[in-house]
Amino acid sequence: MAGGNKNYNYNVKEDGINELVYENNNTCIMLREVAWGNRPHKLEVRKWNVDINSTETPAKGLTFPCKEAADALVHTMTKTGFGETNQIIHNIKDRTDFDDALVKNLGMQKIIEARNTEVEVTEDDLLDPQAIMATEDK
Repeated sequence: MAGGNKNYNYNVKEDGINELVYENNNTCIMLREVAWGNRPHKLEVRKWNVDINSTETPAKGLTFPCKEAADALVHTMTKTGFGETNQIIHNIKDRTDFDDALVKNLGMQKIIEARNTEVEVTEDDLLDPQAIMATEDK
């Protein structure tokens, strides 16, 4: 997706990262790979203002100079308590290094114990088929 006006010349990488982080009214924060001018695409977090015609105008943002800088931000945020543990695990569970990392960090014995632990399921964890299938009476 290319964009810009007389002040901004940018291009969002078509097959790259392009994820909504947060939105509020006519602004959103996006994690994207963006090229400014004729420079190469780089990962950035930026606020975008969106008008009624869905035209995006870039606002302040942070461009990562390299992958290691983005990795360091993720490590710092998770270390300082950001992100929900369950969601983080869900997001990384299919990585090829996931099982090895579990064993390295937890130890095989703890993993075996966790497998043998019964998980308590509450009513809130269950889906109510009647509630899902219910329709409003007219």
